[in-house]
Amino acid sequence: MHANQLRLARDDDPPTLGDVTAARSLHWVPLGHSGLRERATQIVRWAEEERGTVLVSDVSVEVLLLARLLSIPPVAVALRGRRMDRAHALGYDVARAIIAPWPRLTHGQWPQPWLDKTVWVGPVSRFDGRARVQGRCGQVGRCVVLMLGRGGDSMTEAVLREAAAVADTHWHLLGRPADPATDCPADPDGNGAAPGLVERLGWLADPWPVLCRADVVVAAAGDAAIADVAAAGRPLIAVPQHRPFDEQQAQAAALVRQWLCLSIPSWPDRQSWPRLLDRAESLGGTGWSAYYDGRGSARMAAALLEMAERGSGGKAGASDGRNAGVSAVRGGGHVSVGPRLAVG
Repeated sequence: MHANQLRLARDDDPPTLGDVTAARSLHWVPLGHSGLRERATQIVRWAEEERGTVLVSDVSVEVLLLARLLSIPPVAVALRGRRMDRAHALGYDVARAIIAPWPRLTHGQWPQPWLDKTVWVGPVSRFDGRARVQGRCGQVGRCVVLMLGRGGDSMTEAVLREAAAVADTHWHLLGRPADPATDCPADPDGNGAAPGLVERLGWLADPWPVLCRADVVVAAAGDAAIADVAAAGRPLIAVPQHRPFDEQQAQAAALVRQWLCLSIPSWPDRQSWPRLLDRAESLGGTGWSAYYDGRGSARMAAALLEMAERGSGGKAGASDGRNAGVSAVRGGGHVSVGPRLAVG
């Protein structure tokens, strides 16, 4: 299915006036905001011109509500964390279906009406169905991959210096642009951090071989990162980053309960890293096979296309993901327009 993109207007530029949550009924509805008004107008125009039959939103309760008001079946992509506030409850209530990118057995308590319309597709990784790269990293010593996303993180140069000081360990940093001026900086405090032990790879078009050959991966606990590590089957140390509604803390806690990874609240110092890395290697990565089977993206696509074909919506007949396991269709910033399906 061919998809075009409609870039939506920004709705967060200043100034923002009034009670932006409408007494906590919604998450973001500033008054008199031209960007928010244009954004809604674009979606309404799309609905009229394209005659969409499903609208998917993973970040916006307001878009779910707008779709319902336009008589288009809304589909919510669930996120972990505290989602029982009034706004989330409204979004999940009006949704025709909820897509959960994790296995049912890792899920906590939810109201029964939400459970009744949830499709447990399992993790969604860009590497779904791809064969793992065999072999080890070509460098001597323990190979650790640090994986950072685009949502913001607490990694600092001081944290990297602490990592670089760990003996017999080399690090590959994914997700930040390589910068020769600061790459693997010498330790300005004279504490023995050696340059060259942290390789900054930046945004690689294909990080798959690097992930597969890692002895340990250290990553934030977002859906995409977790799914990619699970696809590679590598030991993981999760470092949950600050996100609204404690999303990543809840994600990491769910994984730890299933003995799938370690989780730490902040970046370690050089004395703490060796013990943590030893524990992660001891835990291993074979447990991911019960959580992830590489078919999450296919199940999600099939469920959405089935709902689109139905027109009036309804829960799609997908597997419950118990043995499949656990990412998400992303993007509050655009609507992808196919023949009859929008993902926004």
